Amino acid sequence: MKKYKAVIIGAGPAGHSCAVRIAEMGGRVAIVERDYIGGICTNWGCTPSKAMIESAKVAREVENSAHYGIKVQDFSIDFPLVAERRNAVVLNTREFITDLLNHHNIDIYQGEAFVEAPDKVKIRYGKLDDETYQMIYSGEEESIETENIVLATGSKPLIPGFIDQDDPTIVSSHRLITINELPEKLTIVGGGVIGLEFATIFSNLGSQVTILELLPRVLAMMDEDISYEITRIMEEKGVRILTNHKVTELQNGVLKAINQDTGETVEIHSEMNLIAIGRSAVLQEELYDRLGIEYTRKGIQVDDTLQTSVKGVWAVGDATGKSILAHCGIQQGVICGENIMRDEGAEPRLMDYNVIPAIVYSLPEIFSIGQVPQDLTNVKVVKVPFSINLRANIEDHTEGFVKLWLRDNKVIAAQAIGFMVSEIQQELANMIALETDIDEVTKIVHAHPSYNEIIRSALEYAENKAVDFYI
Repeated sequence: MKKYKAVIIGAGPAGHSCAVRIAEMGGRVAIVERDYIGGICTNWGCTPSKAMIESAKVAREVENSAHYGIKVQDFSIDFPLVAERRNAVVLNTREFITDLLNHHNIDIYQGEAFVEAPDKVKIRYGKLDDETYQMIYSGEEESIETENIVLATGSKPLIPGFIDQDDPTIVSSHRLITINELPEKLTIVGGGVIGLEFATIFSNLGSQVTILELLPRVLAMMDEDISYEITRIMEEKGVRILTNHKVTELQNGVLKAINQDTGETVEIHSEMNLIAIGRSAVLQEELYDRLGIEYTRKGIQVDDTLQTSVKGVWAVGDATGKSILAHCGIQQGVICGENIMRDEGAEPRLMDYNVIPAIVYSLPEIFSIGQVPQDLTNVKVVKVPFSINLRANIEDHTEGFVKLWLRDNKVIAAQAIGFMVSEIQQELANMIALETDIDEVTKIVHAHPSYNEIIRSALEYAENKAVDFYI
């Protein structure tokens, strides 16, 4: 029987990052995946959605090209080619991760894992059918021994109980991200991150999109200014957004919802209806109960070292219920791997959830970092529009703003909406995590003209010494 330092169940970002880190530190590792290498992020989440958003972005640029003096007549969107490129990006990413695991001599088992004990895993070999997404088992089984087990089993879309999942017009994000034909009309139930990203994709590629949100505003977990700005921008681009609407029925492509302000019922007909109200951890209650692993409906309970209540059993990624962000899962995987490999008596590395950037890849993009304080006593709030940034004006991407919350001359939270803001948020994330005094950052020369320069501008404005603009 093969013996390992660790067996990782799930080859998504958290799982494969954990496997690689253990291998780098000298441990023998096996990773078991029942679906595709790369997990949700590579195959149904981050990678295909961002590939399609890139096509949406190009479509918008071509549509607006005359503004830059470049006239493009009679351009069209070939959605099957968009889908073909999306699929190629997914396949390339999956192959890259597989190559990475092979490079580190990590044994990859394709099939389903059954934890028989904290030191023993049985594998039922099989592969995923590309058409039905169902497992096809080969009939072969093998058991392997391990000192540690890492549960990285991911998450799944939340579907309300009244939804008939056999209705062909009803789709989850998993299915919608794999379609090859563009729907003429798409209704999205849920105005969170997933809903807005899909609205961005399909509205810019030619679908008529409607968003229904139960709460009074989309992106309700973010600052109101962010919600109102993205609503304004999307509505200007033709997206219909109905907030404070409760969906009561969805059958045969007909959705009914009650306006909670007026009591009126709206009826919407669409070829496809996306349910995007969130995701939940994939739970294996029978296994957890048998091994004594503590869990809740939200996910597997872990301490800050990522260990469960059972010694030698760990959990990372979406399965913990801590976050569904891939970069959080990657960090958990790395920390878990280092703790598994640490010398006896050495201090463990702890996971810190305080500064985890959240990005919405809409057009324009949105980010949120840190915890916005409810009590604004001794808190300074600064809001600077992108219209003061030279690069944004040159390229005509002046929509949006950066908003900062500061205490004791340190940034404690930041949010922004604007062109490619995902690429400028890290400086603020580092400042919040390191508790850096803004004086230390404004002393550093920032390239001009650049989008990142707006961070310096906002910090100097907070100190009442902005020299390049006024509000």
